[in-house]
Amino acid sequence: MVSFKKNTGKEIIIEAARQAFSKYGYKKTTLDDIGSLIKKRKTIIYYYFENKDEIFKEVINSEAEKLKGALEMAINNESNPVEKLKTYVFTRMSFLENLGNYYSALKHELLEHLQLINENRKEIDAAEFIIVSNILKEGVNKAIFSVDNINETTQIFITTLKSLEIPFFVREDKYDYQSSLMQLLNMLLYGIIRKYNTA
Repeated sequence: MVSFKKNTGKEIIIEAARQAFSKYGYKKTTLDDIGSLIKKRKTIIYYYFENKDEIFKEVINSEAEKLKGALEMAINNESNPVEKLKTYVFTRMSFLENLGNYYSALKHELLEHLQLINENRKEIDAAEFIIVSNILKEGVNKAIFSVDNINETTQIFITTLKSLEIPFFVREDKYDYQSSLMQLLNMLLYGIIRKYNTA
């Protein structure tokens, strides 16, 4: 059960919704399910939210804030731009893997809600853009990276990772995504053309 406090009513409802969505999925979760977790009737939920969609958006925003905090904390523990970039990638994907495991009931519905999720992750997308571009700038300033266009490279980098989210995590079998990520990082950081090849 989730304890209900008047001064944190919205946050308590969001936490209850997280639990309900993780157990039942989005479609099967009702406002009554959420209300039962806080031992209140669903009428109290309407004081803060108009409908289930609105609650779902807040849950997405809440998880995005946690991801942002996890990324910033992990990167701040590194001093080298290369290690920062690696840490960013593995922290990001590990967080999303854990999120996928927690919301396992939502996996089969994910494609149906992808547009809604993408629309409500714009803030974390913007935060990630700043994180990656700052790492690249630091690497260029320290003569570690050679990047002609920081913004374009940042966008390609983030888009590449986003394109891997569904193939990596919306699957039933166990998959060693960390090995694939390391290969991807090696290609992005060091390229695949031999240094002596002038063709």
